[in-house]
Amino acid sequence: MTARRITRGLAVAVAVPSAFVLSTSPALATSSAGPVTVTNTETVQARLDPSGKVQGARVYEQLAFVGTGKVKLANPVSTDSLRNLDSFGGFSVKDGKMAVDLSVDGEQRIRTVSDFDKKKLPIKVSVTYTLNGKKLSKPSDVVGKKGRLEAHYVVENTSAKTEPVTITDGYGKQVVEEAEVVIPMVGQLTTVLPPEFGDVTSAEANKAGDGKGGTKLSFTATLFPPVGAAKAEFGWAAEVKDAIVPEAELTALPVSPLESPTFKTAVSGYQSGAEKGADLVEGGTTLDSNLLRLRDGAQKLLAGLLQLNAGAKTLNEGLANQAAPGAAKLSGGASKLADGMAELESGASVLRTKTGEAAKGANKLDKGASELRKGAKDLATGAGKLKTGTGKLASGLDQATGKAPALIDGLNQVSGGLKSVEDGLGQMYGGVGQLPAKAKPLHDGVAQLRAGIGSVGAEGTLLGGLEKLKKQLAASGPGIDKMRGGVHCAADALNAVSNGKPVGTYDEACYGAAAAQLNGPAGALNVGPETNPVKKMILDSVIAQMGSMGDPVPDLDKPLPDSAKLQVALAYLKGRLTQRAVPGIAQLQCGLDNRVSGCPRSEPGLMQGLAAVDAGVTQLVSGVVSTVQRGIGTSKDTPANKTLRGGVNGLQGGVGQIQAGGKTLLAGLNQLSDGADQLDTGAGALSEGTGKLQAGAGVLANGTGQLGTGLGLLAGGTGKLADGVGQAKSGSDQLAQGSKDLATGIGSAAEGSGKLADGLTTATEQAPAIPDGAGRLSKEGAKVLTKNGADTARDFGRRYGLLSAAADRAKTESMPFGAPEGAAGATAYSLKLAGATGEGDRSWIRLLAGLAVFGVAIGATGLFRRRVTS
Repeated sequence: MTARRITRGLAVAVAVPSAFVLSTSPALATSSAGPVTVTNTETVQARLDPSGKVQGARVYEQLAFVGTGKVKLANPVSTDSLRNLDSFGGFSVKDGKMAVDLSVDGEQRIRTVSDFDKKKLPIKVSVTYTLNGKKLSKPSDVVGKKGRLEAHYVVENTSAKTEPVTITDGYGKQVVEEAEVVIPMVGQLTTVLPPEFGDVTSAEANKAGDGKGGTKLSFTATLFPPVGAAKAEFGWAAEVKDAIVPEAELTALPVSPLESPTFKTAVSGYQSGAEKGADLVEGGTTLDSNLLRLRDGAQKLLAGLLQLNAGAKTLNEGLANQAAPGAAKLSGGASKLADGMAELESGASVLRTKTGEAAKGANKLDKGASELRKGAKDLATGAGKLKTGTGKLASGLDQATGKAPALIDGLNQVSGGLKSVEDGLGQMYGGVGQLPAKAKPLHDGVAQLRAGIGSVGAEGTLLGGLEKLKKQLAASGPGIDKMRGGVHCAADALNAVSNGKPVGTYDEACYGAAAAQLNGPAGALNVGPETNPVKKMILDSVIAQMGSMGDPVPDLDKPLPDSAKLQVALAYLKGRLTQRAVPGIAQLQCGLDNRVSGCPRSEPGLMQGLAAVDAGVTQLVSGVVSTVQRGIGTSKDTPANKTLRGGVNGLQGGVGQIQAGGKTLLAGLNQLSDGADQLDTGAGALSEGTGKLQAGAGVLANGTGQLGTGLGLLAGGTGKLADGVGQAKSGSDQLAQGSKDLATGIGSAAEGSGKLADGLTTATEQAPAIPDGAGRLSKEGAKVLTKNGADTARDFGRRYGLLSAAADRAKTESMPFGAPEGAAGATAYSLKLAGATGEGDRSWIRLLAGLAVFGVAIGATGLFRRRVTS
């Protein structure tokens, strides 16, 4: 009998953790060893003192076989004090492995227990207590005290070891880093505080009643990074009188984060984050490359503008300093020539008049000869002036002709500079146009996020799932009401049984077929108080725990009191689901998308934020491209389009016109120089003729014998002379007006070239801002974007690499001894922390007091016997 009780106790001890492993471990799957599937579970139970120090540990092994056939395997076990939990038989053990050779038909199990003391537990617990703000040196100091008691638990995963972890950085390269990798575990610590503990608080625990007036606290810990941490800390506080240290139990399970549904979302998030970071790096790199191309094109534009500016300055200097003064001198000489020709024309007219009068009357010969001499003298003077003016005209035209080639060369340089500017602008226009395609991955990422949010009617989306959950919670109210009605009927029925009344006297519809069993003569509970008062007390206690339909429901915004009855708890549960959970889900839906029915349109949700981000990126990229390309313009633009290329095209056209005008000017100057040379030759001949005329007039004055003939010839000659002088005067007037127009045109050209030089100077001063801005955007924008993307990808890649390495350890090292080859395995750890109540000391006191009383009684008996004997 004693052996059976021990066996049953051990079976219960191993059954609970094993069932926990089988029901919660996602990594556990049956594995076939031939026609029979084999499952191996190892459950480690450790006993800890109240501070967390290990007092002893055992490992419970279970082999489960399902199928039909023979099985032969070697199971790694702890051989220290190895015992069979199913029978008194032993096992064959060799090299730390238990040999199993059996035939299976259906289901069969083998259970063992052995000591675990020689192995180190992969999880550690430590507990400290504080009373009224003062830390206690040992937990037993708590016993019997009064005040504010606080407990602080530290649970640590001690399985960490350093090993290489492979990660992918933001540039697509595989790198290896040394990191601390643990066997991933999740744990839950539970403890029950007695009813005497009041005002129980905890920032980390899930609280519930234990059904006996106590408070049950449950703490959950994810003991592996990066999802959690290798160490977790939590605790509770309570007002105590005659305090004790409550017992606690920590249950921990190794898990595989890559396979567990609980952690699959986090794992996929890290993996997706690394991929998105890499996409961001690629986009930033492409953007930086295009910005550098923009900077190079802008620098070429600046070089062209500098060349154009230099050519414009050369043109301005040639027009203002050389061509304009020469034209002014030409105009002055032509004006003097016109004045001399006017005087010559006047003298010729006087000569014609005088010689005519001489022909009419010989009596006026002396006076005419004198006037003829005077006119000849004046004619000689005018001819000299004409000679001087034509010489200056020829010199000015020679200077203008010499400077004209420099003007044409300057215009050629300006034309070449404008060609470089046009090439740079074309390259800049093409580089900027590639930006929209590089922004597409960002648009795709935003579209994926919006598709994941979905809508309330879309299956498999976040909003659709929330809508389904909201409807299911809203529909839970009638079911809970039905449960309350059933509990009410059950309470009435039990009340009838407790008071010895037939159940049938109440509403039979409440009970159904159970009424007959409760009311029948053989009913297990149909015993009145007069025959079994103990059962009546039990029934009354159960009825009291059920409560009444009319009991008031606590405030839904506060925790449910531990004293609440079942009826009130069901009503509280209904209210929390229908009045708090459903509105909360609706509010969460509004936060995701304000287009859901009932959401305020003035408060945008996450979906609207993503749409705004997508639109902002589109507007930013399209704005930059359109603004820059619009400012640059096309090769067909004119100055009326107000673009850079339109301005350059206008400058090129103007330079072409100036080049053509310069060539025409050069040809005209050459022709004008030739005419001036001929005019100078004619003026020389005229001067020589007037000298001869003056000599002839002297001969005329000295001799009158040939007066008639000479005067006739003189009258004809002076007539021709007057006509020639008139023609010469008309030509000199045209020359004066043309040279004046030439001086005015060259002055306007000089003024225009000065404005062109000033405008190009302003352009060259502003143009460096373009390559500088592109360089800053590359350095402070694209490169920063690339670095942040690389850092993000490396961080998420490191997290995913840690999870992957931890998952590998979970597969190979989670079991302390390991499963047989071909079998599936799982492990659970159960660490029980002892309490401290002071009962041991009280028991010793009672024992000593009893011994004292027993000794006194013996002494009194001996004394009585001696008296009777005497």
